[in-house]
Amino acid sequence: MHRTITAIALSLALLTAHPAANASNPFAPTESQCAAIFKATGDKYAGMWLGEDGKLVIGLTSPVELDPETQQMLHITYVRYSMAELQRFHKQVVIKNFNNNQHIAGSQIDYKINRIVITAQKENLSKAKELFESQGIDTRFVRFEAQHTTVTFMPLIDDGSCKGPL
Repeated sequence: MHRTITAIALSLALLTAHPAANASNPFAPTESQCAAIFKATGDKYAGMWLGEDGKLVIGLTSPVELDPETQQMLHITYVRYSMAELQRFHKQVVIKNFNNNQHIAGSQIDYKINRIVITAQKENLSKAKELFESQGIDTRFVRFEAQHTTVTFMPLIDDGSCKGPL
């Protein structure tokens, strides 16, 4: 109980301290706006995240027509891979082939950098890279990072972005 209260208090303190959380005009899309965004972007959608200025950033693989009001509230950035491509690569290549590999500590999709992030302990990082290269896997999708600390589970704070097609 004490840990839960402490975690909530810490989360609220971090939320209050983060400048993006205190943006004067935050945009938290409604369900209908999210649905409209997903409909308009289709397979060009590459994720959404909270920008440094508190404005939602939407990643797209190419231009799309969005409602002018919604478009004003978003910052659009163009990226190479769609969300579907990243998810497919993560599931069909990374998880299928390397899920229980001793040299890989973890993997996740990072929509902001538009890559799959593979983490490994520093001494295993080159081995992790070699695993992908030896199987002829296109590593343009991948960013390899050394895991410097142990994993600490923390509560997630909703950034107000659309989470996925409704």
